[in-house]
Amino acid sequence: MIGETSRQLRECFSHRPSHGCCLTWQPQANAEEWRNDMSVWVEGATGKAGRRVVAALAAAGIPVRAASRHPAEPSPGVIPVRFDWYDPTTWSAALGDADTLFVKGLDSADNASSIISRLIASAPHARRVVLMSAMGVDRSPEDTPRHAVELAVQNAGKEWTILRPNWLMQNFDEDEGVYARAIRENDELYAGSGDQVVSFVDTRDVADAAVIVLSQDGHHQRGYTLTGSKAVTFSHVAEVLGRASGRPIRHVDANLAEHRAHFARSGRPDAWVDHMMHLFELVRAGVFAPVTDDVQRLTGSPPRGLEAYAKEVFSR
Repeated sequence: MIGETSRQLRECFSHRPSHGCCLTWQPQANAEEWRNDMSVWVEGATGKAGRRVVAALAAAGIPVRAASRHPAEPSPGVIPVRFDWYDPTTWSAALGDADTLFVKGLDSADNASSIISRLIASAPHARRVVLMSAMGVDRSPEDTPRHAVELAVQNAGKEWTILRPNWLMQNFDEDEGVYARAIRENDELYAGSGDQVVSFVDTRDVADAAVIVLSQDGHHQRGYTLTGSKAVTFSHVAEVLGRASGRPIRHVDANLAEHRAHFARSGRPDAWVDHMMHLFELVRAGVFAPVTDDVQRLTGSPPRGLEAYAKEVFSR
């Protein structure tokens, strides 16, 4: 798909993201019942999204098995467990008797779908799987790694729900190789995006939505596209971050060679660099511009705004 032209990408992704039903989801009346008889296994539990999902579940009183290659310290309601996608000997002990799985990783590996299928098959106690995918994946070709992962989850014989968040606001301060280092060290927001817009979403809104679909019934065979309340350019993001920080942060609308060099300086593998270049091809094609109300419908609250995020994080 990396070789497709922007015109082809626009044709592929031109319609509005799919939604689930139009109900507004409310907390279960008998919340203590699900708190007492369920546990959730969270993969990538120390990452940007995973650790916030763990915290939100624990705050709701839901027991969590927090899985990662380098487990964090135990905390009330949270059992850290060691898990490595590429070491199946870690799987059984990590999964334990969890009856609900939250899965994110391996979304760009060529064999990701077969690995995730094997993982789900090795979790006999699990009845529900929630996948954190990404906006637009359901409208990409079925043989692309991320779409293949979605299909693997849907065909695994479990109850399933797919969350498709847009780009996360927290990338601006937490993802060193994409934005954070250049912003911190050079006051530069690298993004070869032109004047295209993105409806950035706060990771905490993703976590709040995840708690709903992990803990409540009624979300089987549904996909939710999670966005902020408005779409903005990267130039606007730079202005907002600059005002909050008191520094003149500028948007660097890098050309392809400059952008590739920027990602390569992260020291990450070439496959990751290719993946990021592909994502910005989709940005320039307008794939991440649509706005949905799925956060509001799932959580009952409007999405957190970019300005609030910037004031909280960049004015410190």
